[in-house]
Amino acid sequence: MAIWDDVVPKEEQALYERGGWGGIVGYGRRPALLVVDMYRAFVDPAYPYSSPSAPATVRAIQALLAAAREAECPVFFSKARRRTIPAERGRWKTAAADARPVMADPAAYEIVPELAPRPTESVVVKTAPSAFFGTDLVSYLIFHNVDTVIVTGTVTSGCVRDTVLDAFNYNFRVIVPEEAVCDRGMTSHKVTLFDLHMKYGDVVPVAGVLDYLKTVHHGERAAATPGARSS
Repeated sequence: MAIWDDVVPKEEQALYERGGWGGIVGYGRRPALLVVDMYRAFVDPAYPYSSPSAPATVRAIQALLAAAREAECPVFFSKARRRTIPAERGRWKTAAADARPVMADPAAYEIVPELAPRPTESVVVKTAPSAFFGTDLVSYLIFHNVDTVIVTGTVTSGCVRDTVLDAFNYNFRVIVPEEAVCDRGMTSHKVTLFDLHMKYGDVVPVAGVLDYLKTVHHGERAAATPGARSS
């Protein structure tokens, strides 16, 4: 049973299937793990943007981080920073929440300690939903010869969705580990996962992604060393 079966009617699912949507994109040979917006304001219930299922999502991403690092896959994070100039902030419909004193604390924009980036892992700071928009992320992926982007984080119907679409637009294979993304609303979470799986990438269990990462060995350090020889 798919996670969206209780919210997307079978008749609608059948329409997609008859139209040829769905199927499997599959894994490539050189994945990267992307952790979208797992900073305090979106994880800690003390902040207005948090999701009820964020703690479980943190645990799922921890497992993926450990596996990706073991395989020497590149890992990237995205987050925001506080912006008070209207043109920089943009037209987000979140003015009331942003005005709360808790959102003025720089700690609101720190990635949660359980998922802390290593010094060698890049963190892109974004203003728009997609981790690609206005950042150098695609350049970093090209540097590492990445062909598959594993997208995790929050929220499914917002920044995760837009990041998946941009990864798709750049012709990367896109994998969304089901338990490693979360949303404030379960309905929008499930409907978005259905839509992404039908059109843009593969929504799969975390266990399957962990099995895949066991087969991957980037060996970036050796490959990046001038004059290095491969055996």
